Amino acid sequence: MSYAAPHDAPKPTSSSSPEIIRAFQPDGTLTFVNEACCTFYKKKPEEMVGFNLASFLSEDDREEIIAAIFSITPDHPEVITRPQYSSDDGRIRCVEYTNKGIFRADGTIIGYQSTGIELNIENLEYHTQIASGTGDKDSSPKRTTTNFFLQQKNIGIFSQKMSEVIRYAEMYHKDRSIPVLIEGETGVGKEIVAKIIHFGQGNSLLPFVDINCTAISPSLFESELFGYESGAFTGAVNHGKQGKLDCARGGTLFLDEVAEIPVELQAKLLRVLEEKHFYRVGGLHSTPTDIRVVAASNLDIDNRVGDGSFRKDLYYRLKVGHIHIPALRERREDILPLARMMLLLSSKKRNKGFHNISRATCELLLNHPWPGNVRELKNLIEWATFMYDAPLLLPEHIQHRLTIPGGMQQPLSPPTMKRDITKKNIKAADIHTAINTCGGNKTQAARTLGISLRTLYNRLNSLKKDIPE
Repeated sequence: MSYAAPHDAPKPTSSSSPEIIRAFQPDGTLTFVNEACCTFYKKKPEEMVGFNLASFLSEDDREEIIAAIFSITPDHPEVITRPQYSSDDGRIRCVEYTNKGIFRADGTIIGYQSTGIELNIENLEYHTQIASGTGDKDSSPKRTTTNFFLQQKNIGIFSQKMSEVIRYAEMYHKDRSIPVLIEGETGVGKEIVAKIIHFGQGNSLLPFVDINCTAISPSLFESELFGYESGAFTGAVNHGKQGKLDCARGGTLFLDEVAEIPVELQAKLLRVLEEKHFYRVGGLHSTPTDIRVVAASNLDIDNRVGDGSFRKDLYYRLKVGHIHIPALRERREDILPLARMMLLLSSKKRNKGFHNISRATCELLLNHPWPGNVRELKNLIEWATFMYDAPLLLPEHIQHRLTIPGGMQQPLSPPTMKRDITKKNIKAADIHTAINTCGGNKTQAARTLGISLRTLYNRLNSLKKDIPE
């Protein structure tokens, strides 16, 4: 009793084995399940084949299992996973799966095969936390039929402007060959939109690999992105290391704050986008790759292109697809619905009694400029539900928190400096003034001075001035 969808993905040959056998495509869609698999999950074959493997994983295991499966490469074609399930009688069950990748001659993935054996969970040391009763009681996660990340992250879309953003993201999801550049201020939700571009309307096991371009020093950026071969440099591990491009194979590489990529590496990234292969650090042979690139920035990249700190050809290559996410102050119709949704969710999480927002509080929320955008609103509501408990959210619960850092009254656009400042003549006093004017926000200060955040930190270090956080 086995069932396979009519396509060319590889299929196991045994359907009556006592082992749990399944096969699935690179995007996680199941193509084969045997009788033992159907018996374990208490599903009919047609209730599994054609559905995504992620639909049959608990939320506690899903991220770890997906990451493990997508660590499979031609060099490391097999990985063991041990997902946990809760049966109808409340018992925790565990299956040890041996997952194998099937690859073409050029190294691209064709599909995966998994063979599983149920384990005696009581004898496994790494499952002792389950015995304490912390396991998931839902034995059969439901298949997602609405947008995966909008549902998972409890994200509400209330305005026409944001509906357009989501519509474009779902359109770009349909064509993996199109790079997409997402622009918007800090806190507007660029990573969430990137994940919607990746996942589209449902679950997927294709990898989503993010890299924060401001968090990695220029000296380490190349090896982090491209990986390196054994002995490529002093301190390199003997067996080499995969880079983010390897980890994102078949899926999406998300370059957050892409404007901060070191200039000397921008040409190499452009080559990856155009030629679909790359060289690891210290490598002599090119490695093929099949990735979608989604980039994001809170800076005006046009200005970076103008001053020569960002390559024009890379900019236009990344901007084949483009999404601008408006700031929260530019879509005020979102503020109150978002606040109410966040209030109910946060109140429920903390067992508090909040169920609505008073009229006076609504006025406060609508009149605030929200320099931190949706992230600032969410943090405010989280704090209020932590500190207070009442039927209505009142002004006294949040009024003292609705202040602009540094006493700025109107952060709707970056303040401009009084005199002409160029990168070469920026002095310690200029940096100090900009940071104070921006309320300690170094990202805003860098934008005010017309330099990148990395340049600001480098200049701070070179000037050896103690600028307060």
